[in-house]
Amino acid sequence: MKTNIIAFALVSWFSLACNAQNTPEALITNENVEKHIKTLASDAFLGRKPGTIGEEKTTNYIKSQLEEFDVLPANNGSYFQEFKIQKVKFAHCSDMRVRFKNESKTYHFEKDFYAKTTFKLNENVDVKDAEMVFAGFGIVAPQLGWDDYKNIDVKGKIVVVLFSDPGYHSKNPKHFNGETPTYYAGVKYKKKEAAKRGAVGLIMIHNDAINWEAVKDDSDAPNFIEGQPQLASDNLKFSGLISKALANTIFENSGYGLNYVENALSKDFLPTNLKAKVSLSLRATYEDLMRTKNVVGMIKGAKRPNEYVLYTAHWDHVGFKSDHAGNDSIFNGAIDNASGTAMQLEVARAFSKLKKKPERSILFLFTSAEEMGLFGAEHYANYPLYPLNKTACVINADASFAVDKMRMVINVIESHTEMDTIVNLAASKLGREIVETKGEELPGNVFQRSDHYPFVKKGVPAVWNVGNFDPLSGDKKEEEKIMTFVTTHYHKVTDEYYDGFNCDNITFDAQLNFLTGLEIANSPLWPNWNEGSQYKAIRDESMSSN
Repeated sequence: MKTNIIAFALVSWFSLACNAQNTPEALITNENVEKHIKTLASDAFLGRKPGTIGEEKTTNYIKSQLEEFDVLPANNGSYFQEFKIQKVKFAHCSDMRVRFKNESKTYHFEKDFYAKTTFKLNENVDVKDAEMVFAGFGIVAPQLGWDDYKNIDVKGKIVVVLFSDPGYHSKNPKHFNGETPTYYAGVKYKKKEAAKRGAVGLIMIHNDAINWEAVKDDSDAPNFIEGQPQLASDNLKFSGLISKALANTIFENSGYGLNYVENALSKDFLPTNLKAKVSLSLRATYEDLMRTKNVVGMIKGAKRPNEYVLYTAHWDHVGFKSDHAGNDSIFNGAIDNASGTAMQLEVARAFSKLKKKPERSILFLFTSAEEMGLFGAEHYANYPLYPLNKTACVINADASFAVDKMRMVINVIESHTEMDTIVNLAASKLGREIVETKGEELPGNVFQRSDHYPFVKKGVPAVWNVGNFDPLSGDKKEEEKIMTFVTTHYHKVTDEYYDGFNCDNITFDAQLNFLTGLEIANSPLWPNWNEGSQYKAIRDESMSSN
């Protein structure tokens, strides 16, 4: 299949070279991109939070633009795909029985410990005589020469870990990040590492006296879309906190002693079985949180209308906070993600203006609740309006940067799919180049952190292009502006539209997305994942049901 894709790309390139004076990407303009960003990131849209007036303003604006471009409503005559978001509610936990070698002791919920479950909602979750394992901080960081799980099997066991990370405890600025917590300090990270190794639970030793009222506050309990409670699960039967006093009792009764923190601060630390077994029972239920909606539009293909190229961007941001320090309380989200929404709106307008309509249909999905957990994309991927095995690829747009045009582009899914040939071709038409990154290895788990990922899990090949460095203007300070945004303005009230807002790179990225989709829309080929990808088997099975 790859050979056919390359041959098609060469033909497409030759055709374009002969018609350079009529380049279709010229349909996408800075003026229109800036107009969309200025509107969507205005204070009137109140930070575009789902379930608020800001949602109504945002979704109606997107709908009005699609109507203006003659993009058809894609959901049985409607531009909206509504869905419900639900929230986990922690209902019950028994006392905890710990069985040591010679005796059993019972510890009281919300006095000695706290535990909760997201494993199965509306069902009792029982843990019976699960062995306890001390795994230091529960951190695996090869680049730092750190592995708290070396030489131990935790499958079916409960992992006991220390609060935060080694730097926090040692106060040494050269140890991890000193007293400033790193990514590895987070409970979510510790739970993920434990679950990945087959543990049934994770208990964290709290460093200070526990404020049980604060611990019981479930305002940050996980959310999920209706019908998909597994999206809220951390894949552990339970997770919880124990007091330092209880931890000391467990370590003493296990014969380990009280030097467990000191031991865990060494790179030579070895995890150990604690010769203690835990039993407890938990239950969680859920409640409705809000109704929200995606916006969906379509341009029907001229030759193969039942095959689709899907463009995605999330319209939502995080809203406003009335108690936010300072005079500004609105999180406008100009870059994240008014820029992506503006890009895909301009792509829609460009497709609508083509004299020769694309052969495949073009779908536009503007998702809700990406910031809450990719929920809009998850909803469409689980309940697609058009079959995913008829969807050639997904082209995502999320947070393009307000800088000069960047020649070098990061495609977050680079090296994983046969789409690479198409993306490289489209980039070459613009004088751009795709960076070799091996997408899944990018830092910050970015491969899984935007709206392409729910489709990736279903096997649909994806693209997410972001112009990132080597400005065509030659001004290297433009690269510094990207880092400044990420470190200073991301998810802050300062991510907003301003006089002099530079849309050059955002428009450039929109043009790349447009040309990528145009190539695949007019191709008879079905790009797949590369050999060795975990997603290829999913795609192959999906395509076999055509």
